Amino acid sequence: MLIGGADVSGSNADGPENHVALVVGKEDAINRIYNKIGISPIHMRLMSDETRTQIRSNLDLSSEEVIVWCFHVDRRNIEKAIRERIASGKGRRPGINVRKSFESYWFSLFRDDLAGFAAKFRAEISDIAIEVDSDMRPTIQAWNISDRLPGRAYELSDAVAWFNQKGVKIRGCKVLDLRHDIQKRMVRHLLK
Repeated sequence: MLIGGADVSGSNADGPENHVALVVGKEDAINRIYNKIGISPIHMRLMSDETRTQIRSNLDLSSEEVIVWCFHVDRRNIEKAIRERIASGKGRRPGINVRKSFESYWFSLFRDDLAGFAAKFRAEISDIAIEVDSDMRPTIQAWNISDRLPGRAYELSDAVAWFNQKGVKIRGCKVLDLRHDIQKRMVRHLLK
């Protein structure tokens, strides 16, 4: 079974929905990675520096049975800029759902990679269940992926998102700065 976890991280300075981690893999691989860390539960914001260092030292996501992304998306600023252009009369239609459009363009930029990963295990994207909290639930639902309550995969994504926001590299994590690509697609398709 393929499961995943998705979480957001960010400060008020760079936006609370600026850095996002998505961890997807075979459930037994997720459990092995989690158990190797040796700390439970993982909630980075509440942990000491010493505990974070231990998590960082033991966090290795380079398994062939796991795929991990660190997205830099700048959601708040991009959505705000698009809404302002639409409100000023420079957009095509005032009824555009900017948030859903953002999620659609974002997903389109890595969907094929996720589908290819799932296919290695004779699965499809629709077979994956992503563990999320309330911050990521609307996004996962907009991607037409089933969501479930937070567990180990979610806690791993919390750690990955937190480290990504701090600029710390994680073994096995694909770092994708999608800010320019998402904004370019939204401007091209939603604005004139």
